[in-house]
Amino acid sequence: MPRKLEVLIVVNFFLLISFMGLIFNINPIAAQSGGSALVFPTNFTLLELGEKAGNKENVSSINIEIPSSSWNLNEIQLNFTNINLGQETKIIEDEYYGMYKRIFYKSLVFKACGYGIQINVTEPTILYGVDLYGYRSQSTIETIQVQIRGYQDGNNKPNNTIYTSTLLNMSIVPGWHKQIFPNSISLATGSYYLVLNGSTIVDSKTEYYWAYNDIDPSNPDLYLSELIDEWSNGVKNTSLLYKLNQKVHRSFFPQDINMTVNINGDSYSVKNGVYSGSGNIMVTNLNHNPDGPNLNIPIMNNNSIELDFNLNYSIKMSKDLDCQSSVMIDENHDNRWSIAPLLFREFSNYSVKFFFPNNWYNLSVKRDSIEITSQIQIDDVNHSIFIPNDAILDGVDWLITGNSTRISFDLDVDRTEFLAGQELKFFISDPVLNGHYHFVLTDPFNDVIYTFNKTILSDSSSFTYALPQTAIDGDYRAYIYWFNGIDAGLATQVFTITLPFTIDWFMVVSIIIIIGLTSTVSASSYVLIKNNKKKNIARKEAVYNKCTDILNLNYVLIIEKKTSLNVYDQVFIEKQLNTVLLSGFLEAIRAFGIELTGSKDHSQIIKLDYQNSKILMAEFKNFRLILIMKELPTEPFYESISALSLEIEEKYGTFLKSFNGDVEPFKNMEELIKKHLGTAFLYPLKVVMTDKTKISTHEKSIINKALNLMKINKTKYCFTTQLIQDKGYNSKDIETIFSLIDRKIFQPLV
Repeated sequence: MPRKLEVLIVVNFFLLISFMGLIFNINPIAAQSGGSALVFPTNFTLLELGEKAGNKENVSSINIEIPSSSWNLNEIQLNFTNINLGQETKIIEDEYYGMYKRIFYKSLVFKACGYGIQINVTEPTILYGVDLYGYRSQSTIETIQVQIRGYQDGNNKPNNTIYTSTLLNMSIVPGWHKQIFPNSISLATGSYYLVLNGSTIVDSKTEYYWAYNDIDPSNPDLYLSELIDEWSNGVKNTSLLYKLNQKVHRSFFPQDINMTVNINGDSYSVKNGVYSGSGNIMVTNLNHNPDGPNLNIPIMNNNSIELDFNLNYSIKMSKDLDCQSSVMIDENHDNRWSIAPLLFREFSNYSVKFFFPNNWYNLSVKRDSIEITSQIQIDDVNHSIFIPNDAILDGVDWLITGNSTRISFDLDVDRTEFLAGQELKFFISDPVLNGHYHFVLTDPFNDVIYTFNKTILSDSSSFTYALPQTAIDGDYRAYIYWFNGIDAGLATQVFTITLPFTIDWFMVVSIIIIIGLTSTVSASSYVLIKNNKKKNIARKEAVYNKCTDILNLNYVLIIEKKTSLNVYDQVFIEKQLNTVLLSGFLEAIRAFGIELTGSKDHSQIIKLDYQNSKILMAEFKNFRLILIMKELPTEPFYESISALSLEIEEKYGTFLKSFNGDVEPFKNMEELIKKHLGTAFLYPLKVVMTDKTKISTHEKSIINKALNLMKINKTKYCFTTQLIQDKGYNSKDIETIFSLIDRKIFQPLV
């Protein structure tokens, strides 16, 4: 009967439309609801402000992590302490004339098996290693020691104190070779010896060569000693070639060494502190983009050696935040401006400033729809709103609103009465305001029949509309909306359209027929609407029941009947269940459960109460399917259980029949459970989509909510209960989530 009724309505409706089309010559028009208030998108930005402070110890450069490269540095304050020279390579002798001291196996002919050169330390020094100029022979297979020894006064030779030593690093190619000591050593002011000790050489083919300068040594007063049976007394005017890799304990006032910081190519001098080794600098009014995840600030000085220092720093940064914003222009009210920023804290000290036009008033700031104007600062002199750090919360909605007076402008109209088929035309009166214009024309029924956008800079300021021959007579209203980003206004004009009066008897008869058809359609439509309403309620109830049944599901167990061993189980709550005990319990009462519970309502499905839970047990050939729930499910869920059981029998019956305790063949049962019982609804869900994914407006809102939750909770997933709980399990939201799961936009995170 309902189907026949629908057909009757459709037939009558098309007869009615066809007949009206013939009589009134109706042309299709894309009309929309009329009204004087319209909302236009605008472009507003907020200024995000971030502050960060910290300290670094024993560094030679400044490298500060920032949230992203989109932030600009506005201000920096640096306080330096313990400024001293960093590690350097100090040249003692490097003039090379091709002459070498040879260190080799000690014999009656060749007696020297080691050489040493004096080190003169004039201030406390940390020594990391040395560079030696020399080489070894190709036949050398033994290594010898590089040592720092004490200095014997009087004889000016090495003593027996060894401060550090390492194996000599020397190749067969003449040149400088770096020697690194296992640990750095601290040397007080005084004299020491750098020696190559070959006293352990036993192979006559071992030969090392250390270059020396006895022509014009840089320091002819350094003593040289050779090792024969013991170290010889030192002699002057011959210096072995070596360099010291060192660091001296010497602090500076920054201005004494022209210490500067370099920011965006500009140098700024560091001022002296109250004591040697300290200094400070503050640089303001910057607009420097680091262009990377780190703020790198080079430190320069007039020494060739880089500096080491301790640092306390404080930086202030900013960036522009584009916001979703709009203006509502209303014929009966002042303009209402709205800005809805998305604020995400990237600094622990994070604030926001919004500079509003000077013609705005009645400013308001809402956080999650709650007025917080008392917690912010509104500066009417500088026309700004400042939202401080303490007022900003993560994961909330923000709305900034304000009003401005509508800007008045006039229309230049030659005449206001037209006939159907004529061209309606008018102009913007001088002076013409530059900006965007939006022309809306409504008919006597206040339906929009025409819209047109125009940006007037030097273009024509005219607006036209060709009235169709079929135009109805009456008053048409033209609305001209104007806005330029910070101001907005509206002008209106009424035009009267007239038609010649004639009596059309055919029209009269047609109207009578239309009235009859309309009555038939109306009566039929009432019945159809009532039936559709019932169907809609039933559909919503089914969606709600499906959601509730899934959320009530705690455990799923599949048990092989002969052994009573579970081949698969899955838990959907945190509390664990002893599946072995439960399996034994069900086996013990299985023979009595049907009679005691009267559960033959559903074929082969037993219902039990056990520890405040509802247990459903489905009996099949070789297995039992057990579901533990908070409450008994609805009828469709029982049908899903039956369908699941049949497919388990179909795909796994052979394995169940020959079950020997190996559960490996059943590991993919999870997919069947998700398919029939919809358990993907209980999983943590991730969002997977591309730019080509087509989604509806409501799907987009659900996806955005999920992404927002993930960002707030700092996770890569969210749960469906988080998406629906604040609306009391809205059926439309639930249905949309099911759809997103089916389309694999929401995917279970396994």
